[in-house]
Amino acid sequence: MSTASVSVAPSKAATVSDRVSLLTIMRLTMPKLGVSYLFTLLLSVFNRVMINELAIAAGLIGGLYFLYRSMNIFQVWAGRYADRRVILGLRRTPMMFLGVMLAALALVPLPHVAVYYSETRSVLGIVAMAACLALFGLGFAMNGDAHNTLIAEQTEGKRNRPAVVATVWLFQIVFIVISGIVSSIVLQIADTQAGAPPGCTTAECAAIRSAVAVRMMPYFFLMGPVLALIGFLPVLGVEARVSETELARAAQKPQLNVREAYARIFTNPQARVFFFFIVTSIFALFLQDNILEPFGADVFKLAPRQTAQFQPIMGMGTILAMLVMGIVASKYPIPKRTIADWGLMISAAAFALLTLSALTHALPLLFAGIAILGIGMGVFNVGALSMMMDMTVPGEAGSLMGAWGMAQALSNGFAQFVGGALRDLGIQLTGSFEAAYSVIFVVAIGMSLIAINLMARVNVELFRKLTREQLVATMEAA
Repeated sequence: MSTASVSVAPSKAATVSDRVSLLTIMRLTMPKLGVSYLFTLLLSVFNRVMINELAIAAGLIGGLYFLYRSMNIFQVWAGRYADRRVILGLRRTPMMFLGVMLAALALVPLPHVAVYYSETRSVLGIVAMAACLALFGLGFAMNGDAHNTLIAEQTEGKRNRPAVVATVWLFQIVFIVISGIVSSIVLQIADTQAGAPPGCTTAECAAIRSAVAVRMMPYFFLMGPVLALIGFLPVLGVEARVSETELARAAQKPQLNVREAYARIFTNPQARVFFFFIVTSIFALFLQDNILEPFGADVFKLAPRQTAQFQPIMGMGTILAMLVMGIVASKYPIPKRTIADWGLMISAAAFALLTLSALTHALPLLFAGIAILGIGMGVFNVGALSMMMDMTVPGEAGSLMGAWGMAQALSNGFAQFVGGALRDLGIQLTGSFEAAYSVIFVVAIGMSLIAINLMARVNVELFRKLTREQLVATMEAA
């Protein structure tokens, strides 16, 4: 009897230690509150206002979004700095705070600047918008790399890593959905008070709704810093303080500069293939990102409060998919690459439905396509994000997560720019909203298929082997 009891106790201890606790998971999700609000406000609600209400060219808006995404080149720098330096005994938490607050504060003047540009069409207006979005992008990059690396470090060697990743991103989508619903409700109330109730379809009511949307934007953006701070506070204490031994070990690391860090990543063939998989897949999924609400306005003549519902609908599909896939992936050994491929295939089917909706003006197909696209993104997130965390090694997690985050962000920004440019160019060449948007959705389908082909070439174990060999070579050369 005593022998049996001795053998059971360690088993229970091991079972507990190989999983991240529920409390820690929930604390890791909360920083997504401010991030999700800023994302929804900028890329869903205000994006529609700038293009349709303020009549700013979609190509210009796409270029500005690409600028803010391009600031993610600093993710590798931020990750490398945090790998080797500490602030108040911590690596990731201070970088998260500085990043999210910079991002939130940078957007506060943006509505005023956008209105100024729409009225004057001056270069100064473009420069001011670019400055706001560049600072926003820098803060987003700092926060994103630190948060992703913190999650990777907290889940290293844990059996429930896929569930943790799914939960964190699930709650990001939940917060996006809530932000979209609340903004839609607030706009509807403001529309009604201004004399344009939901049932009114006259040109006068449409003009009132446009004016209300422009007037409400500064108040929405003022809430950004408040929600960012509220979301950050619960993560305090999750990260363990760096020990003296770890500090000494970090001080002995060779001070690789950012150029050398990039070179090392791109000379690793597995890292290179995975980098371009991220670039291609994110480009495919987000080519619609800044033109979906204008699509609803141009082709279906939907009001701002109606297109503000697109993100909640897509988000609900993402939530459902991530919830189901997170549970399934924790219980069954489904390869992460397979899950990512499923997500891309579902998304390609959704883009096909959006193409049909554009050509037939069938509103049910529009909403079905948006919902299914959300499901595809949710499935993709579970597989691809888990793969990103697997494609790291201890001691270089920040740098590698920075590289993957940089690939994701740059591709997202380029997709937004291309999507906006294709919309404007397609309308000019064909004179047809339907044709212009259909081309965008067909390009997304093609890029999804290319991404699936790239994923077939990724091998996590070979990547880790090659990366460790590079680290040894670097240490010997130092």
